[in-house]
Amino acid sequence: MMNKFALSTLAVALSATSLMAQAEAPQFYGALRASVTHADTGFASNPGGGEGTQLENDFSMIGVRGSHAVSDTLNVVYQAEVQVNGMDQDNGKDPFSSRNTYLGLDSSQLGRLIFGRHDQAFMLAEGKVDQFNLTNTDMNRLLAGNNRHGDQVMYFSPNMAGFQFIGSYLLEDDYYASGKAPEGVDPYSVTVSYGDKMMKKQPFFFAVAYNGGIGGDEAVRATGQYKLGDFKIGAVYQNTQDKEFDNLDGNGFIVDLAYGLTEKLSLKARYGQDDSGNGGYIGKVMGSLDGLDKTTVDSTKVTNYAVGADYALSKQTKLFAHYSVFDAEVKTAAATLYDDTDNLFTVGMHYKF
Repeated sequence: MMNKFALSTLAVALSATSLMAQAEAPQFYGALRASVTHADTGFASNPGGGEGTQLENDFSMIGVRGSHAVSDTLNVVYQAEVQVNGMDQDNGKDPFSSRNTYLGLDSSQLGRLIFGRHDQAFMLAEGKVDQFNLTNTDMNRLLAGNNRHGDQVMYFSPNMAGFQFIGSYLLEDDYYASGKAPEGVDPYSVTVSYGDKMMKKQPFFFAVAYNGGIGGDEAVRATGQYKLGDFKIGAVYQNTQDKEFDNLDGNGFIVDLAYGLTEKLSLKARYGQDDSGNGGYIGKVMGSLDGLDKTTVDSTKVTNYAVGADYALSKQTKLFAHYSVFDAEVKTAAATLYDDTDNLFTVGMHYKF
């Protein structure tokens, strides 16, 4: 009798262990990121920043993610992530905002299908080219399309000999208010990439992407990055057309360099420009011009150059500093409405857990 009881207990324990192995424990993760910046205009600032000397929140966040095996080749995958805004005095009563949050299925043979909020496919074409990512000199200051959206269906293909396809589609009837979907906008974007954006399995990454209208822009993007020893060079080219204002269209690019001086210290530099009138920086400039009728804008241009350094205190913690300049102008056929330079001096710390 005792042996039967012991065997039964062991069987139950092994069964429970097997179930626990199938349903992996959720992973709690996050990042706290802050910087102090002195800016002439504040048009490039991250949340909490502005003109003068400001404390910026470089998109601190917390989240939970995980997977649950439902067969040998299929997993349920999930993620719930929010931005933490409490560093800013003005957001004390509204300390959280939404980030990537989704539910889906992942197959080792067929790929991943998710539903919810996520960085759109077009954005993912950037890989790791942006050496000033998440700071006030993020590439989205120049180039449109780096957005995340809810009410979205996304598909990630398996890696096939180094190639991967990613597609995003917005459920228009849900994303837009009833009857408010803009005309002529195709709510999808796609990316095809080749190589390894982390530069571990391959020393290169290339991607091409198309956005049919998510976020209000139609755009084509080409990206490339190559690593040679401790040196990385990356570039992004983009053509952007505003779907509401036909006169706001043009081309933009960035070229980013990074060099690992020591195991802990790396240097970086950027040169880029855009004349489409659709990037984040020029959008804020035009938003500051009282009574501006965008249909009258004849030309815009933003040029950005920056130099900086990152110092790794540990795998989870880095200190950084950079100097960045934005030259911007907005013209109509009759006059120059804006022509000014923004100098940014930034020091900060990013910590991941």
